Amino acid sequence: MAEKNSHRTVLYLIDTLEMGGAEQSILEIASRFKNFSAVVCHIYPGHTLRPAYEAAGIEVVSLNLPAGSKHKVILPELLKVVERFQPVLIHASLYRSMMVSRKLKRITGLPLVNSFVSNSYAPARTDKLKWTTRLKLRYYQMLDASTSKIPDVYISNSNAIAESNAKALKISTSKIRVIHRGRSIERYGHVTGAQVAAVRSAMGLNNQRIVLNVGRLRQAKGQADLIRAFSKIHHLFPDSVLWIAGEGTYRSVLEQLVRELNLSEAVQLLGNRNDVEVLMAAADVFVFPSYYEGLPGVILEAMMAGKIIVASDIPENRECIDEYSALFFPVGDTERIALQVSNVLQDTQSFKGLGERASGVAREKFDIHQIARQYEEVYQQLIQL
Repeated sequence: MAEKNSHRTVLYLIDTLEMGGAEQSILEIASRFKNFSAVVCHIYPGHTLRPAYEAAGIEVVSLNLPAGSKHKVILPELLKVVERFQPVLIHASLYRSMMVSRKLKRITGLPLVNSFVSNSYAPARTDKLKWTTRLKLRYYQMLDASTSKIPDVYISNSNAIAESNAKALKISTSKIRVIHRGRSIERYGHVTGAQVAAVRSAMGLNNQRIVLNVGRLRQAKGQADLIRAFSKIHHLFPDSVLWIAGEGTYRSVLEQLVRELNLSEAVQLLGNRNDVEVLMAAADVFVFPSYYEGLPGVILEAMMAGKIIVASDIPENRECIDEYSALFFPVGDTERIALQVSNVLQDTQSFKGLGERASGVAREKFDIHQIARQYEEVYQQLIQL
């Protein structure tokens, strides 16, 4: 790794260091900087990824403040971090961290970047909420919009959420830079047959066909739809299994659904994994049934791995893949999920071209080294203003 200039430090603020897309993307990007160094401060408890950050040479500050902490409690602690590391700019991701970062900018005057990593206020999200929850989200949106002019630059990981959030928060598109998420070509291109055999053996599999999903266990990720669809798939292909890698608040709901559908022997909830590249290599097909996204990092991983992808037809997914590199289904359509996956399992060889084309697109557009360079260019422009 190239030596980093300690006088050009970016301070990242984020809610936690759990296994989420934003948290993993910061790790992937910041560990490849050539002209800046990074310090990551997570405000609330949750540090699953801390060892990975430290192994990459990124210093981590864990405030571990209670989830309901007021800004008047958080800000003095953040000011200590600013005094200690003397960053040239601050970059905040996720709602709570972004909101407090705007007050921090008012105090310090440091350049501020905020991130758009999800379609927070999109109808696809709000329409499925209870009216009380919609009202609460609307209140958060108003708070967000009221201070949305404070950040100097927004970095959005997709054009779809840049447009959606610009409209929802009344932000000029001139303040938004679209930089896609990226992934390591090396990581997904060098999985060995021995690694695949080992993970299959650990799961107690022989020659079963594997359907894979990776993501946080949340209602909006569509895993319940996938499990319902898999009950039909498994009826047609009794040798098939479904792996769902990830953790989250929806686990108990999914476990109950698996029991109700008598799929306990065929569906495995794997929890958080640090070997997703091996799971990808082992899988016959990757399924991503999410209702809304930012730019889905796990889609990029499946592309890097050259997997046959079956995904929900949402703009965020379409920004990565198209009909020449994946199969699609309408959001929530379990019949269509079952049909598309069954077609792949029936004749996998006929669909391998989709995975090959997806891999080519990923290597051209989503190489993590290219993405890190684009981030550094934005930072450089910002501190020179």
